[in-house]
Amino acid sequence: MDIKGKNVLILGATGGIGRHLAFAFASRGANLLLSGRRKMILSALERELKNLSVLVKTYSLDVTREADFVFLTRKIKKDFKNIDVLINAFGVGVYKSLEETSFGDFKKSLDVNLSGVFLSIKYFLPFLKKSPKAYVISLGSGMGKVGVAKRLAYCASKFGLRGLMLSLAKEYKGKNIKFCLFTLGSVLTSFGPLTLEEKIEKQKEGKNYLDPVQLAKTIVSKIENDTLIEETTIYPKDYYKESKKGIV
Repeated sequence: MDIKGKNVLILGATGGIGRHLAFAFASRGANLLLSGRRKMILSALERELKNLSVLVKTYSLDVTREADFVFLTRKIKKDFKNIDVLINAFGVGVYKSLEETSFGDFKKSLDVNLSGVFLSIKYFLPFLKKSPKAYVISLGSGMGKVGVAKRLAYCASKFGLRGLMLSLAKEYKGKNIKFCLFTLGSVLTSFGPLTLEEKIEKQKEGKNYLDPVQLAKTIVSKIENDTLIEETTIYPKDYYKESKKGIV
């Protein structure tokens, strides 16, 4: 796919990976539709990207509210006829034991990481159908394949996301929309139980993390070269061994 001039919607654009994806697509001349809950960060991102002379539109969105999706689709419809790439880059991490996890914690994990993706796909499907070739990409986790102690809420939501995406990949096989899941290991961003600074220190001690800049470039490259498959697994060195031991 030639990305130049294509309409790319990134939900969760203010997050670590989402931000780098925005710049990676901007470098290829895409039209950017960016959403997030943190309005000030979203506005700052918009200003930075506009310096690259690309079209940028930003939208406030809470992925746990269906009414927000209704409102957002109406706004987007005024400016764009179709969406060529939809990326679900948002997420929440709850890392607690069963006894520490409240029902609110568990519900929030499912509402954001699973139901939010369902709503995203459901509401933007009409825009995707109007594209000659469209991609829906969701960012999953190795903890959607391997259960880890004291991560029950996060694991449950990511196992569910994996099932959702792989099911849709089968449902839409041979059609104009391709559903693709990126199953990722630990990424060097502030997402998770450790801060970015703490991860950097651990990296100095030998811990391996995925580089979010390189990850974003990889995703864009796979779209450009039409090499995306139903599930692409990208782990840093030793991630699988560590996840089996419950120390990721």
